[in-house]
Amino acid sequence: MRHLVVVWRGCPNGPAPLAALLPRASVARDDGTLEPVTFDIVDDAGNPVHLGALQKWREVVRHLWLRAMNVVLAALVFLAARRRSPAPGPTTPGTGPVVLVLPVLPDLSHTFVYREVLALLRHRPDWRIVVLQRNERAPRHAEAEALLARATFLPREGITRRALRLLGWLATRRGRALFAQYRAEPGSRLGDLLGKQPLRDPRHPGNAFALADQLRALAPRHLHVYASTWPANVALGAASLLGVPCSISSYVDFEFPYSHKMLAAKLRQATFCRVVTASCAQRLRDLPEAEASQTTRIPVVLLGLDLANWRQRATPRGDGTLFSAARFVPKKGLRHVPEALARLREQGVPVRWRVAGSGPEESLLRAECTRHRVDDLVTFLGPLDSEAVRRELLTADLAVLPCVVAEDGERDGIPIFLCEAMALGVPVVTTNISGIPELIRDGDTGFLVAPGDTMALAATLERALGDRAATAAIAERGRAAVHRELEVDRLAALLVAEIER
Repeated sequence: MRHLVVVWRGCPNGPAPLAALLPRASVARDDGTLEPVTFDIVDDAGNPVHLGALQKWREVVRHLWLRAMNVVLAALVFLAARRRSPAPGPTTPGTGPVVLVLPVLPDLSHTFVYREVLALLRHRPDWRIVVLQRNERAPRHAEAEALLARATFLPREGITRRALRLLGWLATRRGRALFAQYRAEPGSRLGDLLGKQPLRDPRHPGNAFALADQLRALAPRHLHVYASTWPANVALGAASLLGVPCSISSYVDFEFPYSHKMLAAKLRQATFCRVVTASCAQRLRDLPEAEASQTTRIPVVLLGLDLANWRQRATPRGDGTLFSAARFVPKKGLRHVPEALARLREQGVPVRWRVAGSGPEESLLRAECTRHRVDDLVTFLGPLDSEAVRRELLTADLAVLPCVVAEDGERDGIPIFLCEAMALGVPVVTTNISGIPELIRDGDTGFLVAPGDTMALAATLERALGDRAATAAIAERGRAAVHRELEVDRLAALLVAEIER
């Protein structure tokens, strides 16, 4: 008998996963026969959840109750909310503080956000932080710990309480207008604000109502949300319900397809959409959705570093150590490194690769190392916090991140890992996509190759490792550029000015 692990997302607010409530289940073996399985249930933090027979029946009843509530709510919304999407109503700043809405805390991949938010709080100590999702599985590094002391989390709620909340908002003009917007927007539907997903994922658009109620007593004068994907739906929805201005910080996550995109509606409502490179700004203006709102400001405010903590200078090992730190996702291009390592080995170039991170492409990345017979050259370090990344960089010969444009259009702006490496004087090898060439100029402040070109990547790595003096000079110019342009407090002041404009 096989044991399968099922995650009860939103435990205990949403009902338990149906698969875990089945008295009997089976899966198909490779030979076509059926193998009985049992399910081990864990919550969002990975803690085991044990359900007895009576508790399983209770969860079945909760599933039925949720379905009944959704049917009633959908019928009432259908009757009360027009299908034509209303124009965004006028907004009036409240008398309270600016509220910064973060997608998740803690989280290793959002360290750059936490740094900036801490800088914003140094400029405006009265501003408030609200976080949509608490990531219980993520390690807590220094920036996350500092924000946890200041942050308030979106409250989680059960089926009945949420239904009552929605009924209350449906009785208001602004609540009906938000439902109407989701009925009218292409690619969206009424159910996007209902269903079980808002109970399971706090970043789901249906949590706009809970966020609005949480913030109502604060009377915020402005909301500013990080990420233009699902978190923007939540924050903009809450701002619409409260009738206050809202703006977005985007990291070029406006390009690829995802549920609840509604980019045109976001641009119509947002007072501005901040981007992190000039290239990002131009691509956003070129998108068809941007035509819906030619008046929306798209300021470019770079992502910064707390440079006082990045004054050290790297001392490379000199043994060909390459270091990468990133989420293992397609846009990072890490899958191209193993083939480049194999080419370097063929050329007799001493090299090894230390790579930190995790993600959906980890099995693919390991398979590529095996396929190109470079397993002995590669060390997978797992996820590392910013301090551990700094220690790795301080002894690396090169920082490598061969970014690409993913098949769905997702791409980086300027990866913060490259900025950190340059700040320490580590030469960087990357690709000429998106906003990367705005900071990293080939042969001047770093090395650039064409995305996906493993032959060029290998040749550039060989050149950078072979001419140490020239590479050191390039690294020094890269360090100077970062320390001149990416001071986080100065850049945070620019964002404060945009929000208070």
